[in-house]
Amino acid sequence: MAPLRSLFFENLTLKILSVFIAALLWFFVSVKSKTEMALSVPIEFTSIPADMAIISRVPTSVHIRVKGTKTLLRPLNSTPPSISVNLDKATTGKNIIRLSNQTFNDLPLGVDVVLLDPETLVLELDRFVKVNLPINIQTNGLPPKGYQIREIRIEPPKALIRASESYLQRHDTVFSEPLDVSQLRQTTKFEVKLLTPSEELKPVNPEIPIIATVEVEETLVQRVIKGIRIEFKNRDNENGRIGISNYFVDLVVECPLLMQVDDIRKEARISVDLGPLQEDLENGYYTFPVMAELPDKILLLSMDPAEIEIVFKKNTGGG
Repeated sequence: MAPLRSLFFENLTLKILSVFIAALLWFFVSVKSKTEMALSVPIEFTSIPADMAIISRVPTSVHIRVKGTKTLLRPLNSTPPSISVNLDKATTGKNIIRLSNQTFNDLPLGVDVVLLDPETLVLELDRFVKVNLPINIQTNGLPPKGYQIREIRIEPPKALIRASESYLQRHDTVFSEPLDVSQLRQTTKFEVKLLTPSEELKPVNPEIPIIATVEVEETLVQRVIKGIRIEFKNRDNENGRIGISNYFVDLVVECPLLMQVDDIRKEARISVDLGPLQEDLENGYYTFPVMAELPDKILLLSMDPAEIEIVFKKNTGGG
């Protein structure tokens, strides 16, 4: 038992001092030993002039390598730093920004940036102005066969936009997202969305709805309908004999594209009123107008003949 006690307690002071020195050396090495870490850090653009905006595509983050002790680097995994790019001296056109001259936020003292990728950014800025631009409605597709767009009305007809000067040099309108009209058979209203690429256009009042009314009508065509029989009304052969020059007419009409000629022929009513012959008329030649009653949506353009010639000969009393 005694030898065992002497093993532990002999030169106790020196043993404690040795343990303390070893711990101190371990702490010194762990604290002072530096390592590297790769991070992706977000970019913040600050102090952009009020009447300007970035119109080029820019990365949202950059890749960096940092060097420091493990103790200092460990928190960066959960709370990475960010880089602030100050644009207070930016001008219209291209600006070359060296990231090494920018400020890293939340980067602990003792941690150094040893690599930046990319090292520079090329930013293009443009000046923006407020302007009322007419809205140019774009459509996708065509209405079904037999229908066509008569007109498109837009309310309001213009939109207040913050537009870049370069956009205004190329366009004098703002375009809508395409409206799908491929299934329209009747007038329809759409709520319109504008094509406003963020780098060039910014709506001033995006909460104001824009309504497009697409007015659709049937497509009209001209058709020739030949040989429609005439109905002679109030014909009375007791008063005399009647000779008729024509019993059929030809029509030229304007009608919907999908309406069939046979349907028009069946529904058309072509007539001549012979009632005046019942009056005390003399023998001779008379003309009577041809009357046409056509179905809805059909417009009569011409009719041949438009008048019928009648030869009338009275019956004699001794007949």
